[in-house]
Amino acid sequence: MKLTLDQLRYLVALAEEGSFTRAAERVYLTQPALSVQIRKLEEALRTRLFDRRKGTLTEAGRVAVAQARRVLEEVERLRLLVQGEAACFQGPFRLGVIPTLAPYLLPRLLPELKARFPRLSLSVREELTPGIVRGLEEGSLDAGLVGTEERHPGLRAEPLFTEAFWAYVAPGHPLFEREAVHPLEIPLEDTWVLAEGHCFRDQVLSVCRPSLGGRSVEFQSGDLETLVRLVDAAGGLTLLPEVALWTLSPAQRTRLRPLSPPGAGRTVYLLFREGSLKAPLLRALAEEVRRAFALLRSNARAQESAMMGAEVRHDQG
Repeated sequence: MKLTLDQLRYLVALAEEGSFTRAAERVYLTQPALSVQIRKLEEALRTRLFDRRKGTLTEAGRVAVAQARRVLEEVERLRLLVQGEAACFQGPFRLGVIPTLAPYLLPRLLPELKARFPRLSLSVREELTPGIVRGLEEGSLDAGLVGTEERHPGLRAEPLFTEAFWAYVAPGHPLFEREAVHPLEIPLEDTWVLAEGHCFRDQVLSVCRPSLGGRSVEFQSGDLETLVRLVDAAGGLTLLPEVALWTLSPAQRTRLRPLSPPGAGRTVYLLFREGSLKAPLLRALAEEVRRAFALLRSNARAQESAMMGAEVRHDQG
């Protein structure tokens, strides 16, 4: 019995979804039909690939999935070689984005990509940096947007933009009265931070003054918006990347303080596999990300100027 490329695609979908029901929806089959195809693949390879009782891949299944991804990638490489550069801008493209970028950048980025490349089937998933690296290495992702310069064999990181960190300080905190905040003045025990595993957490911890005491409330979040709400409701402060500032209300923007001396921040990178035949699309994606960030920065500065103008008019009145 011969195996087919479709069967390999079904196996990869099952591995990534972890469920026959979700995988069947993804590949537009009924669940019984998908189960039949996986069983035929198992018969062709003469081994069990999926433990239906546990709902997990077997060891042979994990080996088969890794090889299936390589086979399917080579098939895609063949298509791109034959059809030329135009083929890069159509078909599937899978992008991973870290959580401290996704809710701020994607609303600006995705409409532009959809308008510019209408034949591109874009799949985006929010992932921590290790998950994006793993997805690129395994072949389940084509590119990733990350906040650290990752150095791994076979992967390349292209810098896209650099952004500053801002302190978001609750009224009543001693630092609220400052026009600017020195990083070493930021007490870690007063600072709300992201949960472990987020690269932004490590970047914040490297900026703040070492903790001199414990917190009365210890909470770690995976969401910057939650940290902002905690500052609003419970006091203290947090640090925000520049890309997140445009979502703040006018009242919230009065709680922002720049860091002085400047320098604390991060560079955002496009991470992808070396030698990718989708290089033209990757260049276009990098261009659109830079444009989206420039627009966010422009809008944030316009909001700041409008607030300053309103304050001047109020004082004059």
